[in-house]
Amino acid sequence: MKAWFSRLAWQVSVALGLIEPPRLQPIPIPAEARRPTRAPRR
Repeated sequence: MKAWFSRLAWQVSVALGLIEPPRLQPIPIPAEARRPTRAPRR
């Protein structure tokens, strides 16, 4: 019950603009992983 009330209070605070909602951070992707893989040419 305590966790439920805490979550409800947090959601109401976010809805009223009293606190900012958490933002997800982008996950860095290495340059090699971004390029599509190609079959070696012969």
